[in-house]
Amino acid sequence: MKFSIPQTLENIATILGCDFVGDSNFAVLGMNEIHVVEPGDIVFVDHPKYYDKALNSAASVVLINKKVACPPGKALLISEDPFSDFNKLTNSFQSF
Repeated sequence: MKFSIPQTLENIATILGCDFVGDSNFAVLGMNEIHVVEPGDIVFVDHPKYYDKALNSAASVVLINKKVACPPGKALLISEDPFSDFNKLTNSFQSF
């Protein structure tokens, strides 16, 4: 899902009430599942088994439940419950 208006990393972190790693003005263009993410998207990961896949995906922002090294050119959103926060963003930007 692409956002109708590009967001900033700081704005997304404020919506979720979570910490972030990266430039506060880092552009966030949308969000999607791991198998279809594109640059500018947020992807979530909540299990160490899949951290590398998410961190090395095309996604520009990784919503993750542990503070890890941030790959160059990406940003992190640190959340206690990435799955719930991903759903919160879905509801915030495209309610059904």
